[in-house]
Amino acid sequence: MNKLVGYQGVVNGPTYKYTVGRADVQSIMMGTEMTAAIGLNSWAALAGKQADAHIAGDIAMLEHEVNPVIKALRAHNLEVVAVHNHMLFDQPRMMFLHYYGRGPAMQIATGFRAALDQLGKGKMGAMPMKH
Repeated sequence: MNKLVGYQGVVNGPTYKYTVGRADVQSIMMGTEMTAAIGLNSWAALAGKQADAHIAGDIAMLEHEVNPVIKALRAHNLEVVAVHNHMLFDQPRMMFLHYYGRGPAMQIATGFRAALDQLGKGKMGAMPMKH
């Protein structure tokens, strides 16, 4: 599944979690740079079995990426739970989208990857897959 998603995940109790930073974006909030370690990241946590798994997570995106990410998630039968911002006075404005889905593990992980593929377009290209 790591090859599919393009990132290495970690076991976190009963879940397998991917955390993906936004190296293509420098976001400043109240004079402080936001980093992946303090919340400027997208993540997915998967639990269950290969044939019947759950996924929940968060996508960190720029405002112009919101609609393409929503379309990618919906195209893979993942539900959008919320869209909002986490920070105040951030530049550029970062939006966060929470999502949930259930189905075969590979199918729902493909939906997460499809959402990541929408990030960075129009500026620096899609986020590269890391192996």
